[in-house]
Amino acid sequence: MILDILRASSTMTYALNSGAEAIIPCQEIDEARALAEQMRSEGEQVLLGGERGGIQIEGFDLDNSPARYPAEVVGGKQIVFTTSNGTRALKRAIQARRILIGAFINLDVLLEILRESDGLIYLVCAGTDGVVTGEDCLCAGAIAAELVDQCETELVLDDCTRIVIDHYRTQIQQPDGLLQGVRASLGGRNLIRRGFEEDIRLCSQRGLISKVPEFNHQTGLITFSAG
Repeated sequence: MILDILRASSTMTYALNSGAEAIIPCQEIDEARALAEQMRSEGEQVLLGGERGGIQIEGFDLDNSPARYPAEVVGGKQIVFTTSNGTRALKRAIQARRILIGAFINLDVLLEILRESDGLIYLVCAGTDGVVTGEDCLCAGAIAAELVDQCETELVLDDCTRIVIDHYRTQIQQPDGLLQGVRASLGGRNLIRRGFEEDIRLCSQRGLISKVPEFNHQTGLITFSAG
């Protein structure tokens, strides 16, 4: 499970819900440019999306703001996508049997899928430039806390999971706790400083979308999971 709440996980989920055909994650900028150029030469409808340091990459069609991915922009197109943290975290988790993309905006359906899964569940918090960030930990805490409450069998938790559960349960006791927790996080502060505060509100809405993106190891594409 890859969690990059601000903003890669949220943006990929939003883009697919807006009718994007698929998302192709790339780790590096040059890799993304070369792939998009090749696909366009083959007649594919492709958009380049992503960021570095929270800012749209020069020559790219889109940045990493979910609001920039409405149906009229991305519908029917494939998106070659690279970000500072989210797509890199995904590539480093490539050995996992399944790679789901999680966010607050698809949390409810995500929990349904995870309740039916067996084996270990790894919650990979992308963070920012190798630093832990509160918004990803909040989402990891929400997932873990609700699985603990909803599952009939007792779950085995490591210490990191217990810490994020405590963080989430403490934060939601506050007025507008989830939103305020995301705003106060490292990722939230970075977005506010760059003028993307509305993205924080969008990415903090729980259950906005009822589907979960999943990476396909064979095709290299991210599309909505079949369940």
